[in-house]
Amino acid sequence: MTGRRSCPICGEIYNVYFRPAKVDNQCDRHPEARLTQRADDTQEKVRVRLETYKRETAPLLDYYQRTGRLQRVDGTRSPEEIYSDIEEILNNEVVRTELGESTNAD
Repeated sequence: MTGRRSCPICGEIYNVYFRPAKVDNQCDRHPEARLTQRADDTQEKVRVRLETYKRETAPLLDYYQRTGRLQRVDGTRSPEEIYSDIEEILNNEVVRTELGESTNAD
């Protein structure tokens, strides 16, 4: 996250480590624009965010996994494939609700 940069004109996202701009610190689409770094993308802020995740979010994942309510979607595929998976999950949930089935395993 500390390598994230964005164009102030078009919002294009770059990463200095994984997806750098063609010219250092300059938007590929808007060469006149210098890329910016969000104030919360510093090492200290990222460390705090990761600690908060471990403390507050990770336990929720465990809870929903244990109760059979966690649905996982592979976010590395195309937007169309991701959308299709989410749509299928939601449609299945609607059908279960209409049939009076509970997904609550508490």
